[in-house]
Amino acid sequence: MQKLIIITGILFYCCPMFAQEQQLQELTKQYGIPGIQLVCIKGNKVQSFNLGTVSKESNKKVTANTIFEAASLSKCVFAYTVLRLYDKGVISLDTPLIHYVHTYERFDTADPRYASITARMVLRHTTGLPNWGDDKYARLIFTPDSTYSYSGEGFQYLQRAVEKLTNKSLNELAQQEVFTPLGMTNSSYTWSSRFDTLSAFGNSADAINGHTKQMAAASLLTCAHDYALFLQAVITGKGLKPETHNMMLEKQSAGIWFKHRVTEANNHIWWGLGMGLQENETGRWAWQWGDNGDFKGFCIVNPKKKEALVYLTHSNWGLHITTDVLNAFFPKQTWWPPVWIGYEFYEKENIEKFWSELDKKGYDHAAEIAADLKQKDTSFKMPESDVNDIAFILLGKNKKNEAIDIFKYNLAANPNSADAYEGLAEGYEDIGNKELAIQNFRKSVELNPKNNYAAEYIKKLEEGNK
Repeated sequence: MQKLIIITGILFYCCPMFAQEQQLQELTKQYGIPGIQLVCIKGNKVQSFNLGTVSKESNKKVTANTIFEAASLSKCVFAYTVLRLYDKGVISLDTPLIHYVHTYERFDTADPRYASITARMVLRHTTGLPNWGDDKYARLIFTPDSTYSYSGEGFQYLQRAVEKLTNKSLNELAQQEVFTPLGMTNSSYTWSSRFDTLSAFGNSADAINGHTKQMAAASLLTCAHDYALFLQAVITGKGLKPETHNMMLEKQSAGIWFKHRVTEANNHIWWGLGMGLQENETGRWAWQWGDNGDFKGFCIVNPKKKEALVYLTHSNWGLHITTDVLNAFFPKQTWWPPVWIGYEFYEKENIEKFWSELDKKGYDHAAEIAADLKQKDTSFKMPESDVNDIAFILLGKNKKNEAIDIFKYNLAANPNSADAYEGLAEGYEDIGNKELAIQNFRKSVELNPKNNYAAEYIKKLEEGNK
């Protein structure tokens, strides 16, 4: 009897994990994501998943020690570092940073507004700086502290200030204030030789050289296990004064992004100090997404519930699965961040119905499937961009004929769309049909003369034909 109880207990514990692993495998397969590294925390319970390979081009398995680019998840760790320095009296959150750096080469000295930017503005993304400027300058897009706009440039400016104040590099500071105290032994803002056999991107000379610049906004190299240790600190406030920990997770700015699309999500998103905030049916969660090209990741934490999750991928479509991943590990609820950042299908439920029918009936039946779904529900709609995303996902999975079918359907449904022509052109280019690629790129430029991407692609293809 005792043996039966033990076996039952093991099954009770393992079955949810098995179901979640199956869901992750299905999601990564659907979106063509080669592998994923994920850790979920619920109180004292920690679940870890390391599935698939590091990339489509590699058979190297994802393990708990695989090192990924954390991309903008770097910002949260840096923010924690700055708040630790604030608690020690090293830096003020409200003193203009120019007081510490005196001069900054990426600012236009003719604009006096730069002089008012503070650390608090940086951490809550109200500096007025763009996400990234050009090769020379980061020009202000609005007066500092007048509204919200996400900015990597701001974090780089704050990095310069704390490095000058402490006479230490970003990585030395992170090691001192976060990595060592939290036991994050596989984390660094710059390349380390210990990553030689662990990194998801290899250790070629190009890879190493590409990871030598320390950037508070984007250069953190880490694994989900290490990042989960950081999220546990966010839950408990370890290393911060209680009032500072509370301040980090208080609403500091509204998430109404300057000159960005406004949706219902804007009513539920704010920014704290270094992390986004969302409020839904279950309370307040702090979160951040990461996007370094093919490296995509996401983290979310609810200090009151003592729950957190982080996942890392090496795939262009790694953020399209965020809502499904969260629903696999937490009770189903409204997750506003994926909608707010715009990496998810705008009409997710409709697109999933459409996609399911395509799998059953064939991608060459896209038009009749769409017509049937609209007949059953007159409110049914599929944005052009959502349909285009399906086609690009199929290209990534090497389902090229199916992708062309969807590109063609999208163009038929949106005959005056420059984007639809561009999508079909990219599909043809991918299968090696340069003539049809050029033809459709030209049509895209006719409809949108400002489409420099298509114009450059035409030149590239025509030069390749010579």
